Amino acid sequence: MTKRFYTLAVVAIALLVPSMVFGAATSFGVAKTITGENNLVTVPLEISNKANLTALDIPLSFTEGVTLKEVNFEGTRVEYFDLKVASIDNENRTVLIGLLPQMSHEAKEDLAAGTGTIANLVFEITDPSVKSVTVEAVKMTDPHHELTFVYHAFSQGGQRSIDLEKPKFEAVTVALSGGVAPNNMPVEFSLSQNYPNPFNPTTVIAYGLPVAQRVNLTIYNVLGQTVATLVDGVQQAGPQQAEWNASDNSSGVYFYRLTTEQNTETRKMLLLK
Repeated sequence: MTKRFYTLAVVAIALLVPSMVFGAATSFGVAKTITGENNLVTVPLEISNKANLTALDIPLSFTEGVTLKEVNFEGTRVEYFDLKVASIDNENRTVLIGLLPQMSHEAKEDLAAGTGTIANLVFEITDPSVKSVTVEAVKMTDPHHELTFVYHAFSQGGQRSIDLEKPKFEAVTVALSGGVAPNNMPVEFSLSQNYPNPFNPTTVIAYGLPVAQRVNLTIYNVLGQTVATLVDGVQQAGPQQAEWNASDNSSGVYFYRLTTEQNTETRKMLLLK
């Protein structure tokens, strides 16, 4: 598919949109990176949707020190889609991903509710000093593109329409292969964005420890009050993760703080029920 054809397809969808919805409970995020050979690292993009999706418009940016070699959809939830395109612009460090189940005469189902990978970003590390890359959603102009999920909606009379959702996706920083030693041990302290985010009711917080040390991982509310302590004790060096089950907590913004003997870092997350 050409870039022009993809743009026309997205515009055609937009012309059919009568409204925008914000309660479809869809989260969009980045999963754990996969280190490969020849300075390549794969960053999976994942979504968790509780309603069937009929199209996705995903414009992203990424930080310096890497080159985006390709976006592949092999083995993903959208592998059967007719339209799977990615327009990569390494000069401006952006990528525009477009996904549609059906562009042919063959009937294709919408993306069923569920959780999993929809695309893999394959980066080449061009600057050996760079230890991480930050990926975030952006708005593009001429033509306009914004992180958008499209749903089929049905009235009581069976009339079909199309609704849009603008999911939240905060900037996420992920470790690159340059930040991992040959024995797969982190060479520096790192704290990843929780996934999924937003979440309901559980989420996973991943972090890396270069040496064995005492670790404290605590959840706080917006008032600075302690909500939960997930880790408090000595942990071995290596990649670590902890899960938070927020079933007993109300919707809202929370913060998680990782404290070690040498480092402290805090990140924000969103619980949506």
